[in-house]
Amino acid sequence: MRALRYLSPPSMVAAVAERRRAGDWRGVCAAGLVDAHVDLRDVAARYGAEDAARVESDLLGFAPDLLRRFVPRLSSLALLPRARVVLSRLPGEIGDRALLVAYLPPDDRVRQRIALRVESARDLGLRWYDLPDWCWHADAVAARRWAYGASADRLAWHDADGDPYPPGTPAPRLPADRADEVERLVELLTAGRVTAAYEAAGCAIDPTPVGRWPREESVTGSELAEVGAALPVLAAESRRLARRYGPAPLRDAFGTVAVDVAPDGDLTIRAVAWDGDHAGPVAFGTPAPVDVALLRAGLLAVDDLHPLVHDALFPDRVQAPPPAPAPMAWPEFRVRCGTDWHQVLVVEGRIVTPWHTEWQIDRELLFAGLGGEIVGCAAAVRGFRTGAKRVPTEIRKIRRDLFALAFHGDTDSVLAIVAAGLDPTLHDGTGGTLMHWLHHLDHHRALPALLAAGLSVTGTNSQGETPLHRAAGSAATDVMGALVEAGADPDAVDRWGRTATQVLAQVRSKPKR
Repeated sequence: MRALRYLSPPSMVAAVAERRRAGDWRGVCAAGLVDAHVDLRDVAARYGAEDAARVESDLLGFAPDLLRRFVPRLSSLALLPRARVVLSRLPGEIGDRALLVAYLPPDDRVRQRIALRVESARDLGLRWYDLPDWCWHADAVAARRWAYGASADRLAWHDADGDPYPPGTPAPRLPADRADEVERLVELLTAGRVTAAYEAAGCAIDPTPVGRWPREESVTGSELAEVGAALPVLAAESRRLARRYGPAPLRDAFGTVAVDVAPDGDLTIRAVAWDGDHAGPVAFGTPAPVDVALLRAGLLAVDDLHPLVHDALFPDRVQAPPPAPAPMAWPEFRVRCGTDWHQVLVVEGRIVTPWHTEWQIDRELLFAGLGGEIVGCAAAVRGFRTGAKRVPTEIRKIRRDLFALAFHGDTDSVLAIVAAGLDPTLHDGTGGTLMHWLHHLDHHRALPALLAAGLSVTGTNSQGETPLHRAAGSAATDVMGALVEAGADPDAVDRWGRTATQVLAQVRSKPKR
């Protein structure tokens, strides 16, 4: 649930919907942290009026807040660096028609903004992703309902009245429909019956071994399990990609598992040797949504669904509006302090140790700075503020949540924490403060709030980087200008002797792809 909040916070969802209702696709992009490099007049000049009208239609229904849940990511949830994602409702073969293409950031540490351009298939390079419209377009209601595992009458793991089966209860064998299909596939995957799951999804497995270093082997169960998240939509997606790009075999992101789509639509999965020159869309690139499974498990409430998903799954229901942004709540925990266990809380961005005075904690931290041993509540306070080891597990999770909000650009939640009384001594794992994350946020609103909270624009992290250096690393020139105006030193150098301007020049000199 928190991962969904990171990827598309409620404030982003609301702002995107409001701009889309107004027909303001540029405002939609801005609200969804998308930089739109699109000029429809240029599109018409390059591709013709028909393609320009189609691209404009795609933009008017664009839902970048939903898209952010499906674009490829690393295990850290950072956007997959340099990935390209085709977003087009064009039916049939792509050819040289105009396409919306989302470009993901060049690095997993920079701000998580998406660049949107119009290109043709010949501009895509060797490998790219292509997402169906239910991942990113507001009007794809029927396709979205199917993808999320709903038949005409019910959701997967739910009866016709909308009540979920109790967790751990096998799904009853109801008449075969889309919901039943998803239930069976997930049941087989969960039981470790990977080959049977693929066969149930209509995919034949070719056991022929191929030459892979250091030996010949056929496609393995572990490989199939690794891409199993795509299985409930794999057959439909593979056929869609074959219609768009032709019958050439589709390969997974690692280039070692291929999906062959026969003229009659039959699918065969087989092992292939890696080929660095293979070009085409990525197979297994569309993960099946898990929201309905979360509903069944009680980990997600119906009102917490993305509004476009809610309306596809519950068309006759009125969704409750999201609550106003508020500081995240974390459970209290205990740490061993001397011979006792003491309660520790994190409240509104500050750590609280009820068993000790602030003077006692500061004394222990001073001793630790002089080389003394630090344990118990004082260690928890230091761990919360700096990430210094040893960090209690609960503190590590809280810090992860705090900085994840900033990393993914959830300005409203960050400002709620700041307004509630953020500890100005809070630092990330590199020694930077939230000011070093300003380029991930809406700096127009965040900079005044962080300054008022006591954070400095000239402080450095363990790499000698100021917030200005970090903004330069993302080529965030707008943020750099705001920092300089607020007093940042443009002549400050990091540990490698670079000014922020020199960092910016290095970033701009790197290849764009």
